Amino acid sequence: MAKKKSSARSRQRHRALDVVFEADERGLLDEENLLALLSERQKVSTAQVPIGDFGSDIVRAYATNGDDIDTIIEAASEDWAMHRMNSVDRNILRCAAAELMYCGTERTFVVPEYAALARELSTERSVGFVMGILNKIADIRARELGDDTVAE
Repeated sequence: MAKKKSSARSRQRHRALDVVFEADERGLLDEENLLALLSERQKVSTAQVPIGDFGSDIVRAYATNGDDIDTIIEAASEDWAMHRMNSVDRNILRCAAAELMYCGTERTFVVPEYAALARELSTERSVGFVMGILNKIADIRARELGDDTVAE
């Protein structure tokens, strides 16, 4: 089976995840440290390819709204506190929620893209977990914004 070629946005989502994951692993999730790490990764990343504008927007959205994003993830995950999630899933959810909430990307793009990252980087069980949490986050966000077209 041929490997599907990823889009530029998909690659930027992956780069954003790399930066947020690295920050989480290194204890640098506060706004100042995360933005400093992003600045470094805009020049060079672990993949030796600088993160681009779209990926940087996702990381910045998380850096400046991390507490709100973590709160909504915990609200949507009900039985799973952030510290109990594996670090890949936790950071996939952080990037996806940042994109959903602060980058204006619609759920129809965000959920399958981050589910694909979970499939690639985590476990098969993580795919359903990530999709479920992201759909709940999108529903919560839509209610907060007064959107009557919330998906069931």
